[in-house]
Amino acid sequence: MRTHHFRVQKGGYGLFLGIAAEVIRPASPPPHGIPVSDRVWLDASEVHNAYYGSRLTLTEAEVASLQVGLGKVSGAIELVESSPCILIAVRALEIVEAHHAEVALAPAIAGWAESEWSLAPRRCDAVRNRATGRYTLVWDE
Repeated sequence: MRTHHFRVQKGGYGLFLGIAAEVIRPASPPPHGIPVSDRVWLDASEVHNAYYGSRLTLTEAEVASLQVGLGKVSGAIELVESSPCILIAVRALEIVEAHHAEVALAPAIAGWAESEWSLAPRRCDAVRNRATGRYTLVWDE
């Protein structure tokens, strides 16, 4: 199991999220996974808080953010991974409440996958709207 840390610090704001996940290579599509692409699946059903050990139940928006992040790298994963099915199981999150936004899950899981398969890194910048406090991700395509 590998852990990846996503950090953005700009002026008066910052985002931090650590994500620990593992790759499982089932022979057929996993019944409990969420499809991301033809061969890449996501499992976020048993995620724990890495600091406290307590179980986390991710919201639909958080799971969707993980899907977006894996979707950004799933094509590259499929090029280097020969397994018929690739299940990425998220096991733990390092969350600092003051610096957490669900949007950080997407670049965190993409960065995790880049490390896991030695993929070329994709640049992702988080831009904060001062009026709303919300973040927007800008990916290098």
